[in-house]
Amino acid sequence: MRDIFAAVTPVFFVAAAAYFIRKRLHLDVKTLSSLNIYMLIPALVFSGISRKPIEWALFGRIAGASILVLIAMTVLLTALARVMRIEECERGAFLMTMFPNLGNFGLPVCLFAFGEEGLAFAIVTMVIGSFLQNSIGIYFAQRAHHGVGEALRRVFRFPMMYAFVLALVFQKTGWRFPEAVDRAVSLTADAAIPIQLIILGAQLAATRLDTGVNVFAATAVRLVAGPITAALFAVLVGMEGIAARAFIVQMSGPVAIGMAAYGVQFDVAPRFLASVVSWTFLFSFFTVSAVLYIVQHLPL
Repeated sequence: MRDIFAAVTPVFFVAAAAYFIRKRLHLDVKTLSSLNIYMLIPALVFSGISRKPIEWALFGRIAGASILVLIAMTVLLTALARVMRIEECERGAFLMTMFPNLGNFGLPVCLFAFGEEGLAFAIVTMVIGSFLQNSIGIYFAQRAHHGVGEALRRVFRFPMMYAFVLALVFQKTGWRFPEAVDRAVSLTADAAIPIQLIILGAQLAATRLDTGVNVFAATAVRLVAGPITAALFAVLVGMEGIAARAFIVQMSGPVAIGMAAYGVQFDVAPRFLASVVSWTFLFSFFTVSAVLYIVQHLPL
């Protein structure tokens, strides 16, 4: 149990420090977020994947399980929205809460819990999940105004996708950058996780919390149904070992901060989404700790 809390508590300590600093000082979170998206995350993806052999069969299993989780969560949230009689204009926001925080939250937890090997699998899950979040998530946010095409075009504006492809090329060919460039990439990659946690805490400091039934219903689905469906589909597609454990933990995290940003950008229940992001983060200390305990004792 001590090892489990050692994997989870650093995330909350760093985020809490950023939270209180943001309350007292002005932090330009938008600049930090842009730096993270366009520089740090691509470096982390390249560094984590190019040096770690990933079998294509395993990559396919992670992608397949991710899509199956997305479908299951869509069906569950859609059914719940109908039962709760959530208005059609707000259902998009309700569905957006299915997407977990694979970067700011999931990567550090997997690193502390499973080491570098687990981090590599968590990065693969993040790349696949980010593609789904930045296409399907944006579609849910703007489906009343735009189509799938615009959502997909937005996905390929993020350099993370190109860093992933380049990392696969380097991994298969054995190529390496010159030592000076390689060190620069490694230094940049090492900064990614701390900066993501700072962004997470700073964003929470600017959030006002709602306590409506819809908020807690979405929170419960994300933190409870997320890991359960992930475990079922990880087993179904044949994932095992650290890869399966890292996948389940990634899918058990709080709602992605990006969903709150999309809520503001597309004017889709922004306060609801920001509240669910915050509540899921606060409760995830307990739920993700429980998931870590369970996956470490499952015969995966």
